Amino acid sequence: MTEAKKLNWSMIGVIFALVLQAAALIFWGGGLNQRVSALEKVVAPLSDGTLARLDERTKAMKEQLDRIEREGK
Repeated sequence: MTEAKKLNWSMIGVIFALVLQAAALIFWGGGLNQRVSALEKVVAPLSDGTLARLDERTKAMKEQLDRIEREGK
């Protein structure tokens, strides 16, 4: 067998490893997309203004606490 016709097993191994890594990346990316979609469904109710209302309530509670502390001195 001539040198040109011999199988280069190391090159085949590298190509196989690259194909395997590409398949694993696609599989992982699909799972990541599903996790992000699930988290978006959980967080979506907060996007209707709930988070802003909670922030305003927290701010009001802090102002009340500051007022109570000033009156106590």
